[in-house]
Amino acid sequence: SVLAAALLYWSCGVCVVSALHRTDLVSYGALSGDLILAEGDDETSRVLTLPRPLYFYDTPFHQLYVATNGIISAQDLPMEKQYVDDGFPTDFPVVAPFLADIDTSGGRGHIYYRVTETPSVLNRVAQEVRRGFPDAKFAPTHAVVATWENVAAYEDQTQGTELSNKVNTFQAVIGYDETDSYTLFLYPEDGLNFFGTQPKELYNVKIELPARVGFSRGEVTFFIFSRSEGPFYSVTTDEKSVKRLSQVGNTGIPGVWLFHTGNRHSFENIIPAAIGGLLSTLPPEGHALSPDTTTPEYGDYPDNTFESESPEEVDGYTATGKDLEFQPVPDGGDSGSLQPGSPGSTPPSSEDSDHQVTYNGEEGEEGQYVPPNHPERRAQQLQEQKPQLPLEVVEVNPSPENEPPLSPGGYVVSVDEEDVDFDTGVIQYTTENKETCARFQQQCSQNAICSDYATGFCCHCRPGFYGNGRQCLPDGAPQRVSGKVSGTVTVGSFPIVLDNIDLHAYIVVGDGRAYTAISQVPEPVGWALMPVSPVGELFGWLFALELPNSQAGFKTTGAEFTRHAEVLFNPGNQRLSIIQTGSGLDEHNHLRVETIVSGHVPLLPPGAEVTVQPFKETYQYYPSVITSSSVREFVVVSAERGSQSYTFHLKQNITYRDCRHDNRATPETLQITMERVFVMYVKEERILRYAITNKISPVGAGSDDELLNPCYVGNHDCDTTAQCIPLEGQAFKCQCATGYTGDGHNCYDIDECAEGSDLCGDHSQCLNLPGSHRCQCWEGFEMAFDGRNCVDIDECSSSPCHINARCINDLGSFRCHCQPGFHGDGFYCALQEGRPKSQCEQHRDSLQSGGHGDGAHIPQCDSDGRYRSLQCHGSNGYCWCVDDRGQERPGTRTSPGTTPKDCDKPDDPQRPKTHCEHHRDSIQTTSPDGRPLLGAYAPQCDEHGHYKPQQCLGSTGYCWCVDSRGQERPGTRTAPGTPHVDCDKPDRPKTHCERHRDSVQTTSPDG
Repeated sequence: SVLAAALLYWSCGVCVVSALHRTDLVSYGALSGDLILAEGDDETSRVLTLPRPLYFYDTPFHQLYVATNGIISAQDLPMEKQYVDDGFPTDFPVVAPFLADIDTSGGRGHIYYRVTETPSVLNRVAQEVRRGFPDAKFAPTHAVVATWENVAAYEDQTQGTELSNKVNTFQAVIGYDETDSYTLFLYPEDGLNFFGTQPKELYNVKIELPARVGFSRGEVTFFIFSRSEGPFYSVTTDEKSVKRLSQVGNTGIPGVWLFHTGNRHSFENIIPAAIGGLLSTLPPEGHALSPDTTTPEYGDYPDNTFESESPEEVDGYTATGKDLEFQPVPDGGDSGSLQPGSPGSTPPSSEDSDHQVTYNGEEGEEGQYVPPNHPERRAQQLQEQKPQLPLEVVEVNPSPENEPPLSPGGYVVSVDEEDVDFDTGVIQYTTENKETCARFQQQCSQNAICSDYATGFCCHCRPGFYGNGRQCLPDGAPQRVSGKVSGTVTVGSFPIVLDNIDLHAYIVVGDGRAYTAISQVPEPVGWALMPVSPVGELFGWLFALELPNSQAGFKTTGAEFTRHAEVLFNPGNQRLSIIQTGSGLDEHNHLRVETIVSGHVPLLPPGAEVTVQPFKETYQYYPSVITSSSVREFVVVSAERGSQSYTFHLKQNITYRDCRHDNRATPETLQITMERVFVMYVKEERILRYAITNKISPVGAGSDDELLNPCYVGNHDCDTTAQCIPLEGQAFKCQCATGYTGDGHNCYDIDECAEGSDLCGDHSQCLNLPGSHRCQCWEGFEMAFDGRNCVDIDECSSSPCHINARCINDLGSFRCHCQPGFHGDGFYCALQEGRPKSQCEQHRDSLQSGGHGDGAHIPQCDSDGRYRSLQCHGSNGYCWCVDDRGQERPGTRTSPGTTPKDCDKPDDPQRPKTHCEHHRDSIQTTSPDGRPLLGAYAPQCDEHGHYKPQQCLGSTGYCWCVDSRGQERPGTRTAPGTPHVDCDKPDRPKTHCERHRDSVQTTSPDG
């Protein structure tokens, strides 16, 4: 059929993917709120405190450090000579996009870093993870962005040689939520120009060490005194593999590398992205597989072909100048250089996506994907004539990648190859992976309802509340804003630093008046910032008085958004950047907004007065982006200069998280009218104030009746906590806001806590707030992720008790009890006198205090000092049974993740060991001190001693099928993150010869 032919054609080619450009990096620099690392050869950043713990491998970390030498660490770094020339593993946790001896002295490059909750950055990470790990349910809450821009290699200047002009640019982005972390390494096409550095101690020898790229967990501590080498993962092995970092990738886009780097519950080693099975690396010459593997030749797979089509920039998009092109794929291929930190690993496979994907590359913006220039989509856009994004706007929450064009009312269903009947052309599909209210309702506000649609769910505020559904506020109630202002503002020629000074705003929603105050503003910049009313205009737009057929900004963006504004003054041509980030509502329902200002402003004389003329401004609405551009006039009157007129040009865009599943009509343009603009700097209090009255309406809309209605001109007598509702002509009525009671002219707060007993769940108390309430957990409890219920804090998880005490977690508390044979308060326990130490206790104490080497097993003793029958290694997870002398009972050792033996059950003397059990035990007991060989493959046997049909190597994640003799079945090996082969399904019936052979080989009593 035509459908079958189309799908076969689709599967036989891969699309042309352009290289990563510098503008495709996640935005960085001062305008993005980055901190800048000091110049030097061996610098480490100040501690970067994380808002919530980041899981790296399976360990939570609360702070990070960024270093000159191309790494991020969860520990303060030692001197570079202790690690910069060594390979993996390292002694401390490391995320290494390019570990080498880098030197930024003398202005040779800059290193930027930040932790951010900006939606566009989180969306970028989430979309990459969806492409690289299609089964992952990952919604990052935070991201760490570190960028090395135009950095140089260390060079010994005492040699008298001229410094090299080779510099590198690369970026690492770590996205994480409460359970997982994923890391992006980004290398633009011209970003890598040197690939290694020379050791300082051997500089005259001219030896160059290639950069190391990958991850290392660092040393793992167990039983206080013991340490062992943690797992690691290498992406590169030599200079050739370093050169290829910007030429290939594991996501289908050259220069883009994605890895799953941590999980709260269980995590053995780093997992690279793998899309379906096609390799995203370029084939080397003369590649050959080792003979002892059953993995197919890489030449058996199609590979990605990367070509440049001389892209043209059109309206902020990257176009190839031709339609989407599929090409036949040459034979040959390579795995790249992905090397897990354990033996026997085979590079994972990945598949390129089916559409060309490009990035928008405007500097200073939070970059995001741009929908593909599919010919059908282009035709549809021409028909619909939707507003086009201007050049300076970035789409921050676009449609999912690979999305085909939709007809009106249509939606996308993912179809797997096995769901297609090529004889009938029938496609069977399921929506089980669709995001639904049943699974994600906790993302909605407690004052919202969740509604399912064909392609997903959306949140909608309940009657009496307004917002975007994720955050909802009571209708008519005044709103407060709090936050900090930081940055460097140059007044004339004097730079002045604003160091996290307070910002507070109060908005009377009933008439659109917004009052903003910034405290502790130094005098020179206080006078100069008076004309910069756009700082406070944001709050006026969010909570503007609504005229008919319009809506205030908060109903569109909610409380999470990022606003980029640029102010260009005339005369003088000074330029000021304003970045304001909304990060949600606090426990009092106050909006949290952080403001960063940087740039130049005109110098105004002390005591000057500024008058800002009323103005109207048109906002353009696009999916996830709102933009505007306007010219303002203001007059400065001072004793020494008289009256002076100025203008400034304001360009801004506001990016936010949009919900597109409900197909509701949204405005294309709205007009904001700002009147009665008052600005003032109070020298004695060092407070800068803005006051603005704001109305929002359709562009050009309005009639005399509407404009004269008291609700629209603000001359009504409604309470500040009431809504003014216009009626016919000049009539109106006052209605108290949600959470208040009264006649509308006088409103009083309702104490919800006194009126309702079921507002808060167990283990919490109700706190009344103006117009609302909140639930506060009791001590020893914390709010669950649903934001509604309180759950017990397991204090024992942080090991608060003494090493010789037992921690007992109670509901809302915990207790520490000294172990038998010890006495104390549980936080300190001393050995009771009167009983000599047992053999087990002496064995244990000697190992803990004598330093018998990293990785040694510390025996566990019971309350009477006897060896516990089940012993488990604290570092590698292996368990085994022991006798009364502490000697291992043969055949009882189990691998990590499997159920330990019941050591109290007597051995079964009836059955001798099978071949599988002999094989397993011989592998696990070959170490001189009885420890298993790390990284060695030990077969898994079932309860009858037979080989399990599917075998997996835990340290690498590779799996394969075996026959009854434990021999690998050819063609069944799968890479980490890919679906496993059904090992119970035989390839074909055994022949007479094979049955004869197997019967002979399995008749021996010992297997």
